[in-house]
Amino acid sequence: MTLPNSRKEPTPGQVRLVVEVDGNPIGFLSLDLDRLWPLLNHRRHDSPDVEWMDPAKFESIMRAFVTKRLLSRIEGRLYPTLGDEMVKAELDVEEFTLKADAAAQMFGRTKAEIDKLAAESGRTALDFYTFFWEHLLVQDETMDDLKKQWKAKDSPPR
Repeated sequence: MTLPNSRKEPTPGQVRLVVEVDGNPIGFLSLDLDRLWPLLNHRRHDSPDVEWMDPAKFESIMRAFVTKRLLSRIEGRLYPTLGDEMVKAELDVEEFTLKADAAAQMFGRTKAEIDKLAAESGRTALDFYTFFWEHLLVQDETMDDLKKQWKAKDSPPR
């Protein structure tokens, strides 16, 4: 971010912080300074009462300085937090995959096996897929008794 040179050069209305992982940009954090600044500067028109200090220049430079320090503090917290959350997300990927594999071992790996399972229970394959996704998306639920739950789930009317 550069400091404005004169009153004619406006302070940027938006800043973007590039978020990188292993040197590759993965996204941006964009801040609308025109909306954020009033929240930061509660004393809006209070500039030092000094004759030789241009109030507009003071405001502009103060805004640039405060914004630069804000971005620096955000960046200092963003990367450690992002790193921690990425580790958790990697574990979520592993857990999700393991749950899906466990279900495949219980129910079968082919569409024909699922069609047969559904027909034997008097339900449709769509019923099974709905059941499967509901259970896969539930957090902290074990897949141990999933086959029993499928058999007990909403027995079809006869």
